[in-house]
Amino acid sequence: MLMNLKIITPLEVFNIENVSKIKAEGLEGYFTILPHHSDYVSAITTSVFSFVAGGKTEYFAVDGGILVKYGNNVEFSIRHAIKGRNLDDLKQEMETSFKQMDDEDKKMKASLASLEGNIAKLIQELGNN
Repeated sequence: MLMNLKIITPLEVFNIENVSKIKAEGLEGYFTILPHHSDYVSAITTSVFSFVAGGKTEYFAVDGGILVKYGNNVEFSIRHAIKGRNLDDLKQEMETSFKQMDDEDKKMKASLASLEGNIAKLIQELGNN
């Protein structure tokens, strides 16, 4: 019995069947899941994970998330995922892309904080009138 892997991001879903092995990094370190592994839940760190399907190893760079293994199903719920063929190139792309996303997140949070401050001032001014 092989596993079914589903990788879920806010923008897309990857369904991979006949997976014989998954290797990922959680808060407790790297771990491997095989088809008869017990049910399992882990928080996933920003890292590269791999899986073997049809005798071929494939890689994804992931930006944190949750892994849940139940029965012969494994599901990743992840903020961002990048599929790659070459491990070294994927690590470089991961560092560049995730850093850019983090920078954009910081800018967005700063803009939201400024907007919230402006709204609070307007509400205060309306209350004074």
